[in-house]
Amino acid sequence: MESFLLSLIGVLCIFNPIHSRSISATPSESDVSYVFYSRDHFDGIFVHINDSSVEHIRDVFKDNLPTVVLIHGFKDSFEADSNTYVRQAILSKMDANVIKVDWSPLAGQIYLVAKNAVPYVGAFAANFLSSVSDLFHYSLTNVTLVGFSLGAHIAGNIGRNTDKPIGLIVALDPAGPLMSSDVYVKSSDADYVQSIHTNGGTLGTLKAVGHSDFYPNGGSKQPGCGTDAVGGCAHNRAWEYFAESLGNNEFVAQKCESYEGFEQRSCNGEKKLMGGLTKLDKSASGSYYLDTNDQSPYGRG
Repeated sequence: MESFLLSLIGVLCIFNPIHSRSISATPSESDVSYVFYSRDHFDGIFVHINDSSVEHIRDVFKDNLPTVVLIHGFKDSFEADSNTYVRQAILSKMDANVIKVDWSPLAGQIYLVAKNAVPYVGAFAANFLSSVSDLFHYSLTNVTLVGFSLGAHIAGNIGRNTDKPIGLIVALDPAGPLMSSDVYVKSSDADYVQSIHTNGGTLGTLKAVGHSDFYPNGGSKQPGCGTDAVGGCAHNRAWEYFAESLGNNEFVAQKCESYEGFEQRSCNGEKKLMGGLTKLDKSASGSYYLDTNDQSPYGRG
């Protein structure tokens, strides 16, 4: 598996559609932008850290609403499907502030550059969110960070760098290749952290990182994805499952020591729903397993 992952990283480093900077380049705050959305501003308002003032977000940011921050992964941007579908699902179900963190100038580089940028982007975004919190006298406990792949680890690094605790982190198939333990998202990064693992061992990790970790179909391969040698289909299922869970949540999972035990029905652990947002079950603790359908709707109930 290690040789496969190293080969995979080599492929990812070769196919680089965005002009690459040096691997040793140090990320800067100018590499990160933010897009604010609400039901009244569905097309979004761009905010850059170099703006002289963020006062103009008063038109879109409402301090009486919960806030969801979406963070894309490698080779993506704020327009990634992982962000767009989740944003649409959120605003169709609840009145909220939605902020996309766009770190595409770094995410578009070779994988090593993107991976090494994770703690920097986390610190930059944490400073920005703290400024918004101060401007609006807005508690960060009302903020949920939803990060996909490398974005899941950025979410963790945001949480450990804000001046006040983040309320919730949802880590969607946290990236696995070449990640160091000090950069990983972890349970101490927010009041509550839930992770959904769908391609562990290839593009994602099977490592338990949250207060609760959910492993659909064992957490490595997903039904309906075919051979999926590189793992892209299974990797993306994490945000697809999460987006579906924001509606009629049918992702019933059971606490168990292993997927094999779950499949053999030898588990007697509690059952909890995977995902959700305002109704996310923060009483879940430990590792949970479930099976899904091979196409949408994925939840089996």
